[in-house]
Amino acid sequence: MARIRREAPRRLNLALLAAVLVLGAAAGWVWTLRADALARQADEAAAVSAASTHAVSLMSLDHRTFDTAFRGVLSTSTGETRDRYEREQDAARATVMKEKVLQTGVLRGAGLVSMNPEGDRAQVLVVADVVVDFTGREKDEPEDRFYRWRMDLAKENGRWLVADAELVP
Repeated sequence: MARIRREAPRRLNLALLAAVLVLGAAAGWVWTLRADALARQADEAAAVSAASTHAVSLMSLDHRTFDTAFRGVLSTSTGETRDRYEREQDAARATVMKEKVLQTGVLRGAGLVSMNPEGDRAQVLVVADVVVDFTGREKDEPEDRFYRWRMDLAKENGRWLVADAELVP
């Protein structure tokens, strides 16, 4: 009888210990899931921010500061898109300087469309309105332009860069 009394508390202690271990493991698993979700949200926000920054760079053309503004376009792009911008830089500079372009834009919105499971590719839609003033022309009035971009982004060395920027209707 004394032996039965000693084993009951031992079994109860083992059962409680097992329950504590299972709850601890479950809490650790939930904590890991939460940390992963927060990291994913931060990555999504960073991709949208990078696309927005790129759009602002594209909209910020000013004949007085063209080279500085265009460096912003190049620094936020990668791959074939960056190569295309580099190829077109001289022609763009010539047009902006000749027409004395002053382009002022307003970012209206940007939102994530998708991100791949690996978290290194994303697609973002960006909406912006721009007023283009050709100060080098005598009679032309400023033009309102409305841009909608679908931007594909790639994460390179921890930084989101625009790999493709396509105008969409």
